[in-house]
Amino acid sequence: MTNVIIFFLGFVIAILIGQFFKVNAGFVAIIFGFILNWVIVGDNAAGFIRLFPVTLFWNYGIPIIFYAFASANGTLQALGKKIIWKFRTQKWAMSLAVLFSAAVVAACGAGTNNTLILAPLAWALCVTAGVPYLLIPFALWCGSFIGSFLPWTSNGALHAALIGQNVPDVVVSTQSWRIFIFYMVFAVIVFVIAFIALKGWKTRSHASDADITEPEPLTKEHKQTLTIIVIMIAFLLIPLILKTIAPGPVWNWMSSNLSITVTSVLGITVLSIMKLGDIREVFSKHVNWNIIFTITGMGMYCALSRGLGVDTALGEWLQTLSPALIAPAVVLVGAALSFVVSATAVLPMLYSLTPVLALAAGTSTAAMIIPIAIGVGVTSFSPFSVGGATALIGAPTEVSGKMITPMIASAIGMAIFGVILAFLGLFTVGV
Repeated sequence: MTNVIIFFLGFVIAILIGQFFKVNAGFVAIIFGFILNWVIVGDNAAGFIRLFPVTLFWNYGIPIIFYAFASANGTLQALGKKIIWKFRTQKWAMSLAVLFSAAVVAACGAGTNNTLILAPLAWALCVTAGVPYLLIPFALWCGSFIGSFLPWTSNGALHAALIGQNVPDVVVSTQSWRIFIFYMVFAVIVFVIAFIALKGWKTRSHASDADITEPEPLTKEHKQTLTIIVIMIAFLLIPLILKTIAPGPVWNWMSSNLSITVTSVLGITVLSIMKLGDIREVFSKHVNWNIIFTITGMGMYCALSRGLGVDTALGEWLQTLSPALIAPAVVLVGAALSFVVSATAVLPMLYSLTPVLALAAGTSTAAMIIPIAIGVGVTSFSPFSVGGATALIGAPTEVSGKMITPMIASAIGMAIFGVILAFLGLFTVGV
């Protein structure tokens, strides 16, 4: 049990050092991993380097690079502005416009980064329209959740890569769609509750008669970029649909080989050839290397759990608990950790423990996937987490400070809601 304590302590300390000193927690975790691998496992540096999650790096990193082109040339930003502009005459529906825009931009590949793109615009327009202040971050956050976890987005690719690496006995594509559906349903329920509770159809006194400037039309470059994105998504979806409707060797081969990584590489190549982005500029300014190395660094550290005997020791301890409490506990732990840090730093550890958690709960490994995904997601609305913090970008100074307490309370409320759903066994639907 000593190794279990050391393992989790190293994980927490790496996150705390990353937060306090503003350095990449993944690299701190790698340093700790080298030390533990040498001192406790008795292995050398080469043995630890072999634990680097190559598949995870490619399956997560390549889609991020592909969609970075659409962000770099302004396609995603222009798309979001056009959608919101369509709602300009219905000020009461502006929060719905933000919700819809966030979902569409996220689904077009931005993932949860859509909030960085849309938040400043959303706050400016929603304040002018008189939308209740708290409903604005709810619209951004819920819209992001609706579109960010489709299998072809960077966030969808992250979960798929982690599942493929740590849960070998499940069909990854099936679990990817389950994650999307659960996130979408959860986000819709949350937004409806928030819209009704805040009376979102009523404009507030801070509404202004200021004109909303019409955005520029989509350029030829924007339209070409969107076309390529749609084609790459079609390469993923169409073979999967045809394989289901009319099974055949061609569709089986295409669905097995045209993965998100392969189509993203193809998309990057086409975008580069068509001069729709300078790959050197995209790499240097628009690819979120910090997140990529956070997730791979943490994944590398978490791979030590087997060598340290964490799986065995933790499994023996978990079996002393009631199986009915395992899934709710997973939601609670994920929610507590992601309350103050990005979910990307937490996911590698939770997914690496999936087999142990499933054994203790007396269920399949697939049954643990949604509790993990929902757990790290619900408290990302906290203003101390990445999701909540980015949803406040662009908020008036006098408003952002007032949002802290209600956003914290909302995040805690959603965590409790998630725990209850897990206890009721609803997260096993579709297993």
